[in-house]
Amino acid sequence: MKDPGKESRRHSLRSVVSRDDSLLPLDLLIERCIKVFLTTRSEVLDTDLSATLAQMCIQLTADRALFIINPDENYADPYVVESSVTESAAHLQPEYNARLLARNLPDWRAAIVDQSVRVIHQGDDLSAAEQCLWQALQGESLLIIPVVGRQPEAGCLLFSFSTKKSLSDAEASLLSTFAQLCYLVIDRIRVVDHLQRREQLLFRTERLANIGSWRDDIVNDRINLTPQAAEILELPEDTQSIQLARYIAFVHPEDRERFSTTLKRSYETGDATEMIYRVLLPSGNEKYIHGLGETIQNEQGITIARSGSIQDITEQQAKERRLHQASVVFESTMEGIVITDANASVEAVNPAFSAITGYSEQEIIGRPISVLKSGQYGRDFYHNMYDAIDNHGYWRGEIWNRKKSGELFPEWLTITAVRDGNQRISHYVGVFSDMSQIKESEQQLEHLSFYDSLTNLPNRTLLLNRLENALEKAHGSQRKVALIAIDLDHFKHINDSLGHPVGDRLLQAFSHRVRKRLRDSDTVARLGGDDFMVVLEDVNSVEQVQTVVNIIQGLLTSPFDAGVGQELFISVSMGVTLYPDHGSSVTQLLSNADVAMFRAKKQGRNGYRFYSNDMTQAASDRLELGNQLRKALQRDDELQLYYQPQVCVNTGKIIGAEALIRWHHTSEGVIAPGRFLPVAEDNGLMPELDAWVLRSACRTISRWQAEQRRTIQVAVNITQPTFVAGGLVELLQKLLQQYQIAPGWLELEITEGALLEPTPQVLDTIAGLKELGVALAVDDFGTGYSSLAYLHRYRVDKLKIDRSFVNSIEDQDEGRVITTTIIHMAKGLGLDVLAEGVETEQQLEFLRQNQCETYQGFLFSQPLPVDKMEALMAKVPS
Repeated sequence: MKDPGKESRRHSLRSVVSRDDSLLPLDLLIERCIKVFLTTRSEVLDTDLSATLAQMCIQLTADRALFIINPDENYADPYVVESSVTESAAHLQPEYNARLLARNLPDWRAAIVDQSVRVIHQGDDLSAAEQCLWQALQGESLLIIPVVGRQPEAGCLLFSFSTKKSLSDAEASLLSTFAQLCYLVIDRIRVVDHLQRREQLLFRTERLANIGSWRDDIVNDRINLTPQAAEILELPEDTQSIQLARYIAFVHPEDRERFSTTLKRSYETGDATEMIYRVLLPSGNEKYIHGLGETIQNEQGITIARSGSIQDITEQQAKERRLHQASVVFESTMEGIVITDANASVEAVNPAFSAITGYSEQEIIGRPISVLKSGQYGRDFYHNMYDAIDNHGYWRGEIWNRKKSGELFPEWLTITAVRDGNQRISHYVGVFSDMSQIKESEQQLEHLSFYDSLTNLPNRTLLLNRLENALEKAHGSQRKVALIAIDLDHFKHINDSLGHPVGDRLLQAFSHRVRKRLRDSDTVARLGGDDFMVVLEDVNSVEQVQTVVNIIQGLLTSPFDAGVGQELFISVSMGVTLYPDHGSSVTQLLSNADVAMFRAKKQGRNGYRFYSNDMTQAASDRLELGNQLRKALQRDDELQLYYQPQVCVNTGKIIGAEALIRWHHTSEGVIAPGRFLPVAEDNGLMPELDAWVLRSACRTISRWQAEQRRTIQVAVNITQPTFVAGGLVELLQKLLQQYQIAPGWLELEITEGALLEPTPQVLDTIAGLKELGVALAVDDFGTGYSSLAYLHRYRVDKLKIDRSFVNSIEDQDEGRVITTTIIHMAKGLGLDVLAEGVETEQQLEFLRQNQCETYQGFLFSQPLPVDKMEALMAKVPS
């Protein structure tokens, strides 16, 4: 693109030169040329000067002109401009002669030492210096005009003439002035260019170093910024200055007070400052700044300005933090770290290295890392190790090494290669951890994987392995394998009454007795809780197994000392199954042994049973019945509530009813509670079944209450699993609100077993029931373990005398005594009494004479469906 200014100047000079028919006087021409020349710029300086010289050549009738300025302390090269106005003169001397003259400064500089303007002619007696100038331009005459600058021989202006030339003093003076003004213009432009180059160099240097400069004009409250300073602060590119308050606003709030205090002190004392602080920029970027500043004071010692630099050291700070973190990790990590040179000589280790190996830093530095070798690996091992490092950059694996003490230890080691800029390995870094404890833990875990932690007997996993091996050995031979499942009778009572620590000691003592008495080839395993298994190999007959079973039972005739100050006697229930008689697989034998053991428990405990096929059928029936019961709980047509009236002994009025569940099976008809309730308990269905009964009873009570019947108390049995599991109070509260039932209509019956242990859960449940206003009765009183203290603590409202005591009233003195005692005791505690299972008038009369308030039984009514119960309630007068 053309420069309009440059083109206009060319036109101006060309217009002056073209008026050769009426030339201006020399002084006016020089004045006009200078005016144009003074406006030139560095990019058009050579062109404008050449045009100016051409104009002077025309005015002076010269053929050629040459302007040369010598180099000085600021410029390494001379400045040369040539011009010619005639074609013949342009070919008179090649241009390279002028360049040659510029390179041969010492040869002609003597010609301008005296600073005189003069003309020399061809044939004159010329000095060597003048000869050198003559060769540059040649002609008939040569006008030499010296230029004075920073040095006497600053340069010269030369004009070449094809004819002899003479020059007046006035012309010489004008030309000298012209040459001097040209020098000044050229020098000014060169100085400006130099300063601009230095400024650009400064800016580039600042950018490369990420350093910006600033000058704080305190008087005018302006901080002048270089472009890099503005960029560091993320200001617009054209920002040249900002106020101090704005700069301070950039400083991070946590560093601002320190920054302002330091700045104020510098203003007051004139001291230089050096700070590292953070700036928080509008973009959200946080940068670390290293700031330097010096003060400028006036003659009165007052600080009027400050200047300095800011450097963005965010990345440097991040690197320093990372280095610090790496140093902290190196020093504090639990893993050993060793750094070697390329020849595997140790250069650095961390404290963990010394702690693990026993070598101090002073002992190991400079030694080969091979001092740790255990001697367990051959040359191929290490060759493969370093081959992996060369190919992949690292090696990782488990290796045994040797400590300073000579002890071998396992370690998990990672070796990484460090390469230099030429990709040559310069160092190796090894990071390792002592695996001794891990190996020991692995052994312990392996032991725990196969052995019970309490008794140190084989666990289920090891039992299965040994039983599988025993079956493989017995396969194809005449030998049998026996499996005995053992369960301690009533072990839960021991845990509940004496505590789990006592139970654990009892299990340990039992395990020790059995293990000590049986053969080493026999396996005694604990499967969990109080469940044990015995595997007998090389069994010849059933009698041999019976002998072992009798031995186990005989071990229990002696009491156990469980550390509670009293002797404990226990019994066990055992189930026996034989291979191949009762099964061919491990799973089948285990299942059959459990079935036989459960049959032994059902038949009174403290005994054993051999497996038979009918046991499996019974177990399958129970499993199927449990599945059907789960489905029945989801329907509305199978499970029903019957109600047995509870009657006042003296008036014969119905004052309550006990809700009893019945199962009307779709195919089997009515299933008695004695059959399906144990199944529900075995399958964990009792809480769900109890919730169903409560919901159904509340639904009936809600209808009775809405029909404005007289208030009767409906008793609902709550089993021990539901009572101790928690959530009963919340369920009742929800049902009372849902069906809008007055709590006086509802009574909960619980067995003595649920009250055996006064746990916080039991106490919280009873307190919640009392807060709801629901009555509490103890069912089957006298058959369990309750004490009077429990009855008082639990705030029981009623005792129900078990039917076994009522049935013995007529024919046993003991029954009459127990029943009378329970009634009198309840009266003494302020409790109501209800007798269950009253079937004869004699039983009722005995209860009346002993002031028992209420009863229920077949004498008055058997349990009735709800419609028949309602009809009876309407028939019996209130």
